[in-house]
Amino acid sequence: MGASTLKQEGNTKVESDSGSLALISGEGKLPAILAQSAKARGFRVVALALSEDAKNVVSPHADKTFLIAPGQLGRNVGLAKKEHCDKVVFVGKVPKLNLLRQLHKLDWLAVKELSRLPNFNDDTIQFAVGDIMEAQGIKVLTQSEFLRHLFPEVGLITASTPSAAEYADIEYGMGVAREIARLDIGQTVVIKDRMILAVEAIEGTDEAIRRAVKLARGPVVVCKVSKPNQDQRFDIPTVGMNTLNSMLAENPKPGGVLAIEARETMVVERDEMIAFAQKHNISIVAAALPLKQG
Repeated sequence: MGASTLKQEGNTKVESDSGSLALISGEGKLPAILAQSAKARGFRVVALALSEDAKNVVSPHADKTFLIAPGQLGRNVGLAKKEHCDKVVFVGKVPKLNLLRQLHKLDWLAVKELSRLPNFNDDTIQFAVGDIMEAQGIKVLTQSEFLRHLFPEVGLITASTPSAAEYADIEYGMGVAREIARLDIGQTVVIKDRMILAVEAIEGTDEAIRRAVKLARGPVVVCKVSKPNQDQRFDIPTVGMNTLNSMLAENPKPGGVLAIEARETMVVERDEMIAFAQKHNISIVAAALPLKQG
């Protein structure tokens, strides 16, 4: 990276960078948001999109875009070096099922490195990918370096407040969610009346919520946390409009709570989420762990 300077934005000093940044882009809106943030800091952004949808979203905000299949580690490294990128950031949703469905597209480097892993849990795969990139001389930056403004502090995000019973469900659910996150099963649980309705696994957050709402036949409390050993380079917990829509998909009865871990969970489409939540009587809470009511 070339020389960097400091520029003033409001009351915050922001480091301005130069050089080329490889952006490994999954699905969702985050890759485009991060690309814009990186360009504002002076980076030339080279997007390596993991699907056609990801390519369509990130391309307008990148200087150059390539379409690659999940698991093409050698090609990632080769393209990053060819484009003179000595830094890389991973962002966006990459469902593990997509990787499993495209095993035939794994390149030689991916096959060689992944075959050495003791298991194929998310953490194990992600740590390995990060180590591979670093070993090739490409520094892996964290998403939070570019997206810190998306992490809420402790407090209510909506005007509506959870009931006492819902606060009890949040406290219980956040503890359970942290435990399944520690085991690298998932990062979300869905609770009603201190009963666990659904635990997120390979299907992802939205499908876990839909399953729980269908069982509850009404509003639920969704609790999402980071992993105790969260690697800030990968898979930072994120919520957005899809999360809220999932809370009403199987039973459109209004109400419920979305509780996220403060300072550790990204909130995308914040204004849209607040408006939607207010309309449907959903409370959104950014909670500290351990949770304290009020």
